Amino acid sequence: MIIGPCTIVTGGTQPHVLEDGAVRIEGAHIAQVGPAGHLASAFPDQTLWPARGRVLMPGLVNTHVHLARHLARGLGLRSPLEWRRYERALSAEDVSWSVTAALVEGFRHGVTTVCDFHRSGSLIDLSLSEVVGAAAKVGARIATCYGASEIDTPLERRAAYDESLSFAGALARQRSGRLRGMVGVQASSLEGVGVMLEEATETAAGGLAVHMDLALDLTPAERWRPPRAWPRGPLPALWAHAEVAPRDLVAAARERGDALSAIGSGSAAALVRETELTWGSDSGLNAPPLPDLQHALVQGVRSEMHYQRLFVHGARWAARHFGQELGVIAPGAPADLLLVDYRAATEFSARTLIDHLWSGLLRAPVSGVMIAGEVVLDNGTLVTLDEREVAARARECAKRVWARM
Repeated sequence: MIIGPCTIVTGGTQPHVLEDGAVRIEGAHIAQVGPAGHLASAFPDQTLWPARGRVLMPGLVNTHVHLARHLARGLGLRSPLEWRRYERALSAEDVSWSVTAALVEGFRHGVTTVCDFHRSGSLIDLSLSEVVGAAAKVGARIATCYGASEIDTPLERRAAYDESLSFAGALARQRSGRLRGMVGVQASSLEGVGVMLEEATETAAGGLAVHMDLALDLTPAERWRPPRAWPRGPLPALWAHAEVAPRDLVAAARERGDALSAIGSGSAAALVRETELTWGSDSGLNAPPLPDLQHALVQGVRSEMHYQRLFVHGARWAARHFGQELGVIAPGAPADLLLVDYRAATEFSARTLIDHLWSGLLRAPVSGVMIAGEVVLDNGTLVTLDEREVAARARECAKRVWARM
């Protein structure tokens, strides 16, 4: 298949902008990138996915999301106790349609890969199969885990670890390029950070990544003292909610080579100057953070760092776990791509890309999505499922969950 003609934003640390370009796909990967006319004449028999002059970009990676919380939108849940009640009210069907609807929402905003942190207290041994089953139907790329929390009983934590381990093993045996397992832990105190990390690292000894959810409520003066021997896993861990962590904890995680994720844009403004930062949406919209006033007032370095946050650091972390170079449009990279309906009125080049990103490109509608060489959204229409049915079934489930609460 050939995608073109279009304006190509290559992604990566030093993005290029190619006008009147095209991309040739073979299987699940990119085979060639070049001028649209050249590829069309060299491969006249290949199927054309017409881009109609749109912008082609790499798919985005959401490094921390709770997909099963999608049905809570409108409930106004805030406290950990409220969320725990919600999670215990979920049935297997609720998890399936919640995850499906959240992933479809992500496609609409350019999210092709998600790192999901799942909890549903009444069905530990069923829920991850529903999460992954929904992702497979929709066509998304996902890494997921069942999170063990510091507030759980030892028996509940052991059950969560066992579920993550067994399910990750089953996914590995399937050899699917889009589905991966992790070990998830949630710490609600500074003392619990070390305990939960040690448990998770021991559990992940077979080669899994650790997804650490920092559910901390700290005062600015609080400090964190790392244990003398901080355990290291075979893969970099992912620390969610780095914006609430003490700076010495952030520094220690960075020294380990781990990835740090923060929610939104304003909350991460100071942190992005200190470390390589990815983004996550947590329980909110499965979409990248839009620019705020700080991007408009502060030009240059900060805007460039936020480009790196959205397009580089998360993809780099995810690439370690999926074994493929995500986040770039280049030969050999996975064909995880977006077609964005954006037609610039001014110069659109590598020199002006950052300004276009914040002033319009991130707000432009996504008209096409391809994941691993498979078209899942074509000319604004979901290909893999009936989007109206997804919305209707999700609303039915949400009504029942709300009634149980």
